[in-house]
Amino acid sequence: MCVAAVSSLSSSASADEGSLYDRLWPRVPEGNQLTLAEQLQDRLTLLGNTLSYHLDALSHETLTLRFDGRRRRAYVRLGGGEAQYLTFRLASDVHFTDGLARITTRVDLTVAGRALHLELPEVEMTPTEYHGERGVVVRLPLLRRSF
Repeated sequence: MCVAAVSSLSSSASADEGSLYDRLWPRVPEGNQLTLAEQLQDRLTLLGNTLSYHLDALSHETLTLRFDGRRRRAYVRLGGGEAQYLTFRLASDVHFTDGLARITTRVDLTVAGRALHLELPEVEMTPTEYHGERGVVVRLPLLRRSF
């Protein structure tokens, strides 16, 4: 009888020690790690931006590319020239969503000190296939209304 009382006391004491241990030293949450998809996005973004830095250096900052894999965006800049003669700059922001690319483009042109700034309408591009040939459909919305 005495052995049963001691064993029941020791089992309740060990249960109390476990809860005390969990309260004093809580575990690290397990959900803070990056998923495999996020790790791949980060690695591909880093690879693309590393290549674009080299492209910037080779083109003397005439062509610039930047990628953001997590937000599914790409930034393209093209242009150069002398401010007193002629400068041309083209900047496009590309956002990839739902199997299509939405492209917003701006053009800056300066001739002999006179500047022209154009913001072109948003263009949508989506892949297509016709009789086994792959292509791209370009949608240019002339009128856009929301209700």
